[in-house]
Amino acid sequence: MELNFEKGAPPLYKQLEALLRRKIEQGEYSRGDVFPSEKELMEQYHVSRVTVRQAAALLAQAGYVRGRRGIGTEVIYDKIEEQIHRVISFTDEMKKHNVVMETSLCTMELTAPEKTVAKQLGIPLTEKCYRLTRVRNVGGKPLVYTVTYLKRIKDLPLESSYYTESLYRYLEESHGIRISSGEDTLEAALPAETVQNCLQISDAMPVFIRTRKTFLPDGEVFEYSKCYYPGNRYQYKVKL
Repeated sequence: MELNFEKGAPPLYKQLEALLRRKIEQGEYSRGDVFPSEKELMEQYHVSRVTVRQAAALLAQAGYVRGRRGIGTEVIYDKIEEQIHRVISFTDEMKKHNVVMETSLCTMELTAPEKTVAKQLGIPLTEKCYRLTRVRNVGGKPLVYTVTYLKRIKDLPLESSYYTESLYRYLEESHGIRISSGEDTLEAALPAETVQNCLQISDAMPVFIRTRKTFLPDGEVFEYSKCYYPGNRYQYKVKL
């Protein structure tokens, strides 16, 4: 990808930021690498120092690079990797990687299910279920937007404070509900408007969607959920 210097093209600093961001995401520059200097970038892309500094500032704000005194600019971006090997809560998976998570949005409600949800949970449309909606952040940036539907096998509280950490651990420790197995379906897509807003991404950023069903020890379906991850910050690893 080359910069477009023609009249009417996007500002050069935005073009340069997008180009460098893509190179970082594709692994040309990895976490811990020293990023090219201002002079190197000026010579390589034939742009001014102001343009380079503006692009670098955007990359720093987005969590891709940071300046280090005596070293230069260091790449700090790294995709969060989750390994598929057993059913585990997202919170616990991130703790395994020493990633500290925050919950910026959390709502729990009792609702009538849509047709797809009722079918997946194996309940009639007239039977209410729980819907838990959450946005989880890492480093102050949204990493996953999740909508989880739970079969009403026990009465659960609607106060959001109960669901800001591991859902599976809370259900087992406080209500004796143990998840024994699950099924994940993985796909990529462009984000709907709600997903864009929750993940703070543009409509051109692909999202990684994990659709999950979990089961109780007796094989009964308990959970149906959809998790949306920004494609530039997240990846799955499968052990075979």
